[in-house]
Amino acid sequence: MVTRKPRGAYAKGTAKREEILDKAIEAFGRTGYHATSMRELAAACNLSQAGLLHHFPNKESLLLAIVDLREKRQLDFNSGESLPPKASIDRYLKQVASNEQHESLTRLWANLVGEATDPIHPAHDYFKNRYNRSRGTFADVMAEMNGRSKPNREDKLKAQLFIALWDGLQNQWLIDESFDLKPAFKYALEMFSKYSED
Repeated sequence: MVTRKPRGAYAKGTAKREEILDKAIEAFGRTGYHATSMRELAAACNLSQAGLLHHFPNKESLLLAIVDLREKRQLDFNSGESLPPKASIDRYLKQVASNEQHESLTRLWANLVGEATDPIHPAHDYFKNRYNRSRGTFADVMAEMNGRSKPNREDKLKAQLFIALWDGLQNQWLIDESFDLKPAFKYALEMFSKYSED
């Protein structure tokens, strides 16, 4: 079966939405969500403000579209797929490589995490839920690596530490282009997977 590509006005509309998302990712990543105006984004996309609002009715809808875009680009950690320890480590290393490849989006993500500590931020609940899911997923991976069907207390603590370590290493990489986060990241994964309390 041949899948048809969108043509005409629909294709142009899709291309313009993608351009708006790309410009918003750059702008939000550079100056933050709150400090970026829709007027600035419209100008960056060669649109009037009304033209921008035709694609995204407000800044919050634009932010949520970016969140959705990043979710689609992420590797699927929540598939329930059971992997052997080495494959689990490889999967996380591939995610690091993907984050490096999409630097603008990763930079935006780091800024949004900071801004979203404010309970009234539009992405606050999203990040709260995402951290909860991530801790649960990584605790499950740690349990599996150590031959357990369910995470114990230590697996849950490792998950909390690992997520903090991931964010911290990634921030160092975003700040210092000469910093290579992969060796420390790989070492941490291997260290977490080897040590286990009885």
